[in-house]
Amino acid sequence: MSEKDKKINWSDKCWKEMLIYQRKYLWLEDTIAKLSLWLKMKPGMTAIDVGCGLGYLGYTYWPYFGKGGHYLGVDVSLELIREAQRLAKDWAKGGKANFVAGDAYKLPFQDGSADLVMCHILLIHLDKPDLALAEMVRVAKPGGLVVCKEPDNLATLLTLRYPSIPEFGIEEQLLFLKVAVICNRGRIKLGQGDNSLGPKIPRMMKDLDLTTIGIRINDRAYYVEPPYRGPLQQYHLEWAKNKWLNEKNYKTLTDRERKEFEAGGGYEKDFERYKKIKDRIKLKIREQVKNKSYFECGSGDIYIIKGRKPEN
Repeated sequence: MSEKDKKINWSDKCWKEMLIYQRKYLWLEDTIAKLSLWLKMKPGMTAIDVGCGLGYLGYTYWPYFGKGGHYLGVDVSLELIREAQRLAKDWAKGGKANFVAGDAYKLPFQDGSADLVMCHILLIHLDKPDLALAEMVRVAKPGGLVVCKEPDNLATLLTLRYPSIPEFGIEEQLLFLKVAVICNRGRIKLGQGDNSLGPKIPRMMKDLDLTTIGIRINDRAYYVEPPYRGPLQQYHLEWAKNKWLNEKNYKTLTDRERKEFEAGGGYEKDFERYKKIKDRIKLKIREQVKNKSYFECGSGDIYIIKGRKPEN
């Protein structure tokens, strides 16, 4: 597999939609307000957002640091940063927002450039997250804060949700767990990142000599229930349709899973069994969405980890 095949092109339609969908409604507004206090954000700060995509962390935290502040978004995708720069005109009021193309392993900033250096669901996609984190530390000012918001997607996949689809037998449940573990092993082997990185970051920060390390977990739960009233319910319903009922997206995600599973040493017969179960789920969700009986409730772990760069 070539280096190009290893990486996700987040500007492609399927992945760009996911980039937007996965962040919308991901954090409760009062949680963001509390986190801004916990992170001691204040007007006039200079903040670097690594792997910024469309500037999500910028417009999310702008009310807390943006007045007189400077937001610097860096991403490997030229297409995304061009669009992010255009979108920033609508939210970056009273301060500056700039975007630049750059590699997380070699950030285009001088040592000690920012009061706050942050990333959101970036490190789990990298082959060498420790090197990217070291770069984040480098560009932070002495006494500055480094913040990583990273999930433990493997834990989420291993957590049983309460859905409207019929309950699986124990053998099918165990197969799903097996596939999840093997796929993550394959991701790591292919250099596509570690789906279970979130809880590993505090130790990574400690190894880089960051101090006052603190950890929180997102308190947002996934809940969708008919008759799907309000923007949040409609969003969750559209997310389910996008994931399960959009045939192109479904195939893209399944093909990626297959590559990861093979790289992780899984047996083809196990993946075929797994895919047949997924196909049954897809048909059932299609039927339930049509007759408005689809529901689901569950949670996922997204860690918010902060560490402070020593003063000297």
